[in-house]
Formats: sequence, structure tokens, C-alpha cells
Amino acid sequence: MTLWTFIGRQWTRLPPPPKGEYLKGKVVLITGANSGIGLESVKHFCTASPALLILAVRSIEASERVLAELQSLHTDLKGEVISLDLNEMESIKSLPSRLRERGIETIDILINNAGINPGNEAKPAEITKDGYEKTFQTNVLAPVLLSYTLLPFLKQTSSPLIKSKPKIIFLGSGLHATCNNQPIVDAVEREQSIVEIFNREEGFDNKQIYGRSKLLLHMFTRQLIETLVDTSIITVSPGLAITNLGRDFKMSIGFVIFGAPFMLLNARSAEKGARNLTSAVASAEQSYDYWAECGPSYSESSWLSSGQGVRASKAFYKEMIDEIEKISPGVTKAVVAS
Repeated sequence: MTLWTFIGRQWTRLPPPPKGEYLKGKVVLITGANSGIGLESVKHFCTASPALLILAVRSIEASERVLAELQSLHTDLKGEVISLDLNEMESIKSLPSRLRERGIETIDILINNAGINPGNEAKPAEITKDGYEKTFQTNVLAPVLLSYTLLPFLKQTSSPLIKSKPKIIFLGSGLHATCNNQPIVDAVEREQSIVEIFNREEGFDNKQIYGRSKLLLHMFTRQLIETLVDTSIITVSPGLAITNLGRDFKMSIGFVIFGAPFMLLNARSAEKGARNLTSAVASAEQSYDYWAECGPSYSESSWLSSGQGVRASKAFYKEMIDEIEKISPGVTKAVVAS
């Protein structure tokens, strides 16, 4: 992506949030719903008459306050707050039983919104209790595991009697097209494991990991579209928005002089960024490889569509299926492509 393409996208005039009861009768589960893009999306959803809005979050008390405030404004809103920590695989694996304990058997729309950006300084990899690099687990592995774990809930809605297919939405980023993808290229050429390389402490680049994690996610979702044909898979880019995702950025002199002013000048509000997500929820009735500026779009990464990129994506998809099976045996068996 060139600088001018980025600026052009950022300054594209976005349509207003979707109107009408586009969520009538639908159950929506969204991760990371108490701040930023997630919170603004939830505010949009409240006006769309959802049957149930489930906030899957780490911060229970803060989210309960958010839900209570929203319900005071929308008295018919039915909502649930449930604990979910993407840094703990057991939290994801136990979610189905905890949902069923609350009488929740179906989900129409799953929104994988939660994510982290570890910042702009050089620092060593942080390894989770599950043994994975933290950004890789939070931004790539966890949303993939969550999607497969909740697929039985989504499949319950996949019926000829229901007009629209269930949806799984992943939050992408334009940085997938600008990051240095050399570790992925090297892994494919040397027939090494991409998953293993991204979870080594050796050679870890904290400044690059966020963009690389979004590239890996995009590689996976491109293949997932071909596998889950009865489910709409959409990767949404909200664009650069002012949220707390950048809370770990360090205010170096260079960043203060150049980076911060550029970001503040070109960044959207969180509400405008959320319009990309809510427009996909309201309008997308099929799978889309990339959704940006509130409509179907394209990835600026020419590498993704190259022969090497396609081979890498297929290899990474297979690796991820194997990895998910190690974590939760049997979770992918019903949907793995033959």
C-alpha cells in the first residue's frame, strides 16, 4: 500500500451507520466490546433490534456498566456479559458450556473484534501461559479457535428457513499489506513451520508483529472462505482509528515529532471506524475477502495473490488446523475440507 493510497482510504467519506432492524431476531456475539471499535459497533447494534447482544470480554465490571448504560437508553435491549480471555485457551474452550448454562444455543453473527498492538519499541517476545507469542495468540490463533469452537452454535442458524447465512467477521488491518513478510517467505521456501517461526523468541520483531499478525490472519481467512461455504466470512478493515489499541506506543522524540501528528491528522474517530464493521454486519450476505470503506474492497497486498502468497496461505491454513486440533481435539473435524 502506498502512502497516498492509505491517505485516500482514510479520507474517503463514509456513509452513516446502517439503519433499520437488520438484527431483528438475531443473536450477536462480539469480543472486545467495551472500548474502541467494539464499543462503537455495539452502540450501532443497539438500534438494530437484536434478539440478544453478547459481550464476550475480559473486563466484566466495565462491560456490565456499558451494558447497563445502553439498556437505559434502549429499554428493549437484551444483553449478556460473559468472560472471555483470548490469552487463555481454556477460556475459549469452556465458552460453549458457559453459554449453554445461560440458555444460549445459537449465534447468528460472531464478531472477532478483540486484538492487541504491542507498540512501537523494540522489546522481547511475551509468551503466554499456553506457550505462544502474545500478539500471535490474541490476533490470530485465538479468534480462529473461537470461530471453530462456536461453529456448532452458528450451524444451528444455517437453515433454508433462515434468509441469511450465519456470519463470522474478523477484524483486519491495512497494515497486513505494508508489513515485512520476509519471515513468511523464508519459511515457505525452506519448508519450515510458519506457526513455529512466529512463536520463537529468537528473531522476534515487536515493531512488525502487529502487521504480520494481521497478514497471517488474512492468509487464513482467505482459505477459510473456501472451506466454510455455508457461512459468510468477512475480513473487515476499520482503517486507522483513534482507539486505545495504541496504548502501548512509546512517545519517543521521533514519534512525537513525526508519527503522532501524522496519525492524529489522518485517523478516523472510533465511531467512523466502527461503520466499516457494522456495514458488513448489515449488508454482507456472502463471504468477502476484504471489506473496507463500508463495502466490498480488495487487499493492497499483491503478494497475497501471487503464486508464493497462495502457497504460503494454503500451508499456513493447514498448520493452523493442526495447531487448533492440538489445543482442542476434534474441534475442526466436521468442517475440514476434504
